[in-house]
Amino acid sequence: MENIFEGVIGIIVVTLIIFFFWFIPIWFGLKWAKIKGVSKLWMLFGFHPMTGWIAYLILRYGIDPRKQCDKCKESIKIEAQICRYCGNQMSQEEINISIKEFEERKK
Repeated sequence: MENIFEGVIGIIVVTLIIFFFWFIPIWFGLKWAKIKGVSKLWMLFGFHPMTGWIAYLILRYGIDPRKQCDKCKESIKIEAQICRYCGNQMSQEEINISIKEFEERKK
């Protein structure tokens, strides 16, 4: 009876370790991809636990937040005043609204 109990505890511990090192970074990465407005395909790197953590850290700290240009719908930096694809000029009010929306998504 005691050996069965120890085996169950071992399985639970291994499952928790796998959950922490594998699924948590994928979940965090998907969350931050949505917040920053970038592709969620970054988390395909999560098939291996170590690359999942690396992809999460890149998404969290290494990528600037994005917004879509109103005219051409391309992804541009949130502070951009002129779209680099079509030359559409953004007003300061539009930029401030985008930054405010980003801050609200971060919460």
